[in-house]
Amino acid sequence: MKISKINNIDNKNLKTEATLLLNGILVGIFAGIVGASYRLLIGLSEKIVHFTADFIKTGFIWKVILLIVLILLGLISGFLLKREPMASGSGIPQVSAEITGRLDSNPLRVLIYKITGGLVASLGGLSLGREGPSIQLGAMSGKLVSRVLKRNPVEEKYLITCGASAGLSIAFGAPLAGVLFSIEEVHKNITKKIIICCFSAAVVANIIGQYIFSLKPIFNFPSIDYVGPEIYPAVVILGILLGIFGTFYNTTIKVLFKIYEKLNLNIVFRPQVAFLISFILFIVYPIVLGSGHSLVEFLIENKFSISFLLILYFIKTLFSLVSFTSGVAGGIFLPILIQGAVLGALFSNFFDAKYTALFIILSMSGYLTAIVRSPITSIILLFEMTQKLNYFLPIALCCLLAYFTANILGTKPVYEYLLDRILTSNKLKDNELEMEVEIITNISNDSNLIGKTISEVPWTKGILISNIERSGREIVPKGSTKLEANDRLTVIMYKESVEEFIKKFGE
Repeated sequence: MKISKINNIDNKNLKTEATLLLNGILVGIFAGIVGASYRLLIGLSEKIVHFTADFIKTGFIWKVILLIVLILLGLISGFLLKREPMASGSGIPQVSAEITGRLDSNPLRVLIYKITGGLVASLGGLSLGREGPSIQLGAMSGKLVSRVLKRNPVEEKYLITCGASAGLSIAFGAPLAGVLFSIEEVHKNITKKIIICCFSAAVVANIIGQYIFSLKPIFNFPSIDYVGPEIYPAVVILGILLGIFGTFYNTTIKVLFKIYEKLNLNIVFRPQVAFLISFILFIVYPIVLGSGHSLVEFLIENKFSISFLLILYFIKTLFSLVSFTSGVAGGIFLPILIQGAVLGALFSNFFDAKYTALFIILSMSGYLTAIVRSPITSIILLFEMTQKLNYFLPIALCCLLAYFTANILGTKPVYEYLLDRILTSNKLKDNELEMEVEIITNISNDSNLIGKTISEVPWTKGILISNIERSGREIVPKGSTKLEANDRLTVIMYKESVEEFIKKFGE
């Protein structure tokens, strides 16, 4: 009888895993089509931006027309923000909040407003990425599939997560990085089931992008045959410097949010700041317009002065952050990689030209790690894009040192900070922070709890009995479970409930 019951459970698990795999494939198809379409639209809009930057040089009247167009685009962005606030920014913090049950947005509505808002921002030349939005678009595609298939809340979270994997996979052509980012940054919990559905979605989305939409890799890196041990001291220094620059980035984003708050602009007019700055850059410094993915090859193929690269880094970084903190739909993932590439080119000025490409690749991964604090994703992402094993060790070392330095300097990872802002602005409670106190207590021989069932005890508000250990055995607590002397209880509760619990039950 016992063997039969175990077999039934195993069979059920196998069926669940098979269902999740099939659901992951469905999400991958849908998210792949949505993500590839979005990527092509953004790519087309960036071509229009660069054409416009050249064309307005032919006459003053075209600059005036451009200013009018940018003001209109700013108003449209503001209107879209007002209509659907959850479609603002990169979308990654919103997905994290969805997974933990603190947000429940309308997936179809977010898809429509995110695509439209991202396209408008890109046409305005704002320095934003498509990768964060692609993750949210993938996640909302997963949620939509879940609603159509009428899945339960637990399965819906799986499909949202695997949709996020598909989104990053289609954005970079990096399915492994898509899976790791979703687990490391979004779901934050590793199980066999989540790996199965995320991997199936990411692979299918990547296949659709490559073979149906003919998407090409974002970056083309040259081949570096061998990385000798003599370069590792420089890698150590670079990793530490990237941790410092990453801290500068995370500090600056907070400052700019506070400046926008002090301006106290209506949400409809808030994007105008970024669009007006974009107008100035269209005229005086168009190289920083758009996401800037073409800059990487430009930096690898040419040698630039230290002063030029410093100016490029600070203008690109500040414009990207001004664009992002305005609230419009668009991400920071790709601009962060571009800024890292600029820092790598700057660092390579102190070494032989043959190391330029290597330092650019290392800086992209290390800078991303310092800002986001997802080192595994950063390492695998650059590894997948370069497809070279001999980069792996220096990338890993650079990322770990950047991670360590940024942590020592004490700034919060950017997506955690952005999630806190969303929860605060929407007056939502951070359940992860509230329910983080675990108390382990023993029931004494003279306790008045002995003989009572769990449901009969007047516990303090908001507590959870997560485990009972009795005579060396683990017992799953139920309302009908009777408490006995020497039971060892594991109790989870809100921080503010601890004092009341101890006062009531601390015998």
